[in-house]
Amino acid sequence: MPQNQFNSYCRLVRLKGDPNKVDEAITLWTKEILAMLKKQKGFGGATLVGNRKSGDGLSVSYWESEATMREAGGHVRPEALKVLSKTGGSIIEDDECEVASLERFKEPKSGVWARVTTVQGDPANVSKAISNFKDTIVPSIQKQSGARTAYGRVRRPLAGSARKRSRSLAAEMPGPTYSRFTSPRFSFRRGQPSKRSQRRAAAAC
Repeated sequence: MPQNQFNSYCRLVRLKGDPNKVDEAITLWTKEILAMLKKQKGFGGATLVGNRKSGDGLSVSYWESEATMREAGGHVRPEALKVLSKTGGSIIEDDECEVASLERFKEPKSGVWARVTTVQGDPANVSKAISNFKDTIVPSIQKQSGARTAYGRVRRPLAGSARKRSRSLAAEMPGPTYSRFTSPRFSFRRGQPSKRSQRRAAAAC
C-alpha cells in the first residue's frame, strides 16, 4: 500500500491463541491466510499484530470496496478457521470498518511495535472526532521518536450488514485506531480510550 494512501474499508479480526505457539501461528498466518487474502479481488494490504504474553492478536485487512470485503470474507473465513485451529487459535470478534485516516511516515515493516486504542464517543460527533484525529493526534504521533504509522478507523453501519445492532448503535461510531513505532519505548496519551494495548506487528504489507 503506497505511503499515505488507503483503501476505503477494512476488516478487523480479534484473535486469541496459545502464547507458547506464537511463532508457529505467525508462520501459518503468513503462509496460508495472507496468501489466501492476496488472491481475493479488491485486496489492498494486511497487518497482523499480537501480544506474545497473552496470545491476543489483531488481523486487519484492507479492501477497495464494501462488496469486495464481504465477498472475500465468505471465501477466506472457512479456511482461516482451519488454519487457526492448528495452533489452538480462535476468532474472538470480527468487525467491518471504514478507514477514516491512514498516514504512513515510513514504509511498512514487520517486527515493529503498535499501540492499539479503542475509543468510544458520541455518534453525533464522529466527524469532529475524525478531524481531531487527522489535525491534532496524527501530527502529535508523527513527532514521537520512532513513529512509523497512524491509523484511524470508524465503525459505521455498512449496507447489507447481517450483524444485529440496537438503534442506538446503528449510527456513526468511532472505532479502533493504532499507531506503529520502531520500538516499544514511547509514551503518548490523548483523549479517553476505553481500551488500549501494546502489541508487536508480526506482519505488514
